[in-house]
Amino acid sequence: MTLSDMAVELQELTESISAVRSHLYLVNGLGKPRLTPCLEQANTQNHAEALELAGRLSKRFVDKLSETFHPLLWGIAMPEETFGVHWEEIPPLEGERGLVLPLATDQRHHGAIFFLGGGICLERDALLDLHSRCHALFTRFLEHDPLPGGTSGPAISRRELQCLKLTANGLTSDEIAKRLGLSVHTANQYLANTTQKLNAVNRVHAVAKALRKGLID
Repeated sequence: MTLSDMAVELQELTESISAVRSHLYLVNGLGKPRLTPCLEQANTQNHAEALELAGRLSKRFVDKLSETFHPLLWGIAMPEETFGVHWEEIPPLEGERGLVLPLATDQRHHGAIFFLGGGICLERDALLDLHSRCHALFTRFLEHDPLPGGTSGPAISRRELQCLKLTANGLTSDEIAKRLGLSVHTANQYLANTTQKLNAVNRVHAVAKALRKGLID
């Protein structure tokens, strides 16, 4: 299964509960945990929204995602019959309704999927099934795109990392070139180099992988 297939599966899960959009995050970092968006490679607008949302969340909430295994939700009326399901209502993080499903693998890697949208509707069994399928999707993602175990691979230059970090901050190639005193062609070449060295499908994917590796922050 490719990353594109996984992105399609996440979209199908999103539509199955009448959510408008969703974001898959990896929780990484020890003393200062952060949320790194995943599966956002094909849509830079979604990636920017995912980064913006993650940036607004408190450290305490990000810590919670590594310690909590039950769904977190707001604005969603759960059915009275919730036997076997533990969930927690939290203050709104975004919009009128939302659902956050904390995820974990047997290797103790943590993540979360945020489902957002005013039409979200869930029954008990649907919530159980959704959470199970999200765990499976997260596991497949890490198997396909594993966390780094070392520093092997082509070295990335300081200038290449500068261009990648500015991309992560939302700058275009033209803006990066002006900021660093480069030609647009050279800025694009640096970004192409980092994309290739990180074995990424495009620069947005390269940003996500660089964040996960701790090469940029």
